[in-house]
Amino acid sequence: RTAEREYLLDESLIQLEEEFSERFIRLHRTALAAREAITGFEKGAAEDGEPAWQAILRGIPERLPISRRQWSQVRLCAKPAPR
Repeated sequence: RTAEREYLLDESLIQLEEEFSERFIRLHRTALAAREAITGFEKGAAEDGEPAWQAILRGIPERLPISRRQWSQVRLCAKPAPR
């Protein structure tokens, strides 16, 4: 998904993550995000009601969940861009 539209791809997220690891980072088992699109992080409620980190992306109104497993890597590798 971009700020303009959504795309449907035949490749798996694993394939995309391997092929474009310089540009994208895994946030969750269901989501990759462009490193340069990440503008910040916030704590919100996960589906189970527990507090969880979410990524704020430039031009995308909804927040993307970051799994506990991925949080340490996302925090280190994705330097939020100025908003």
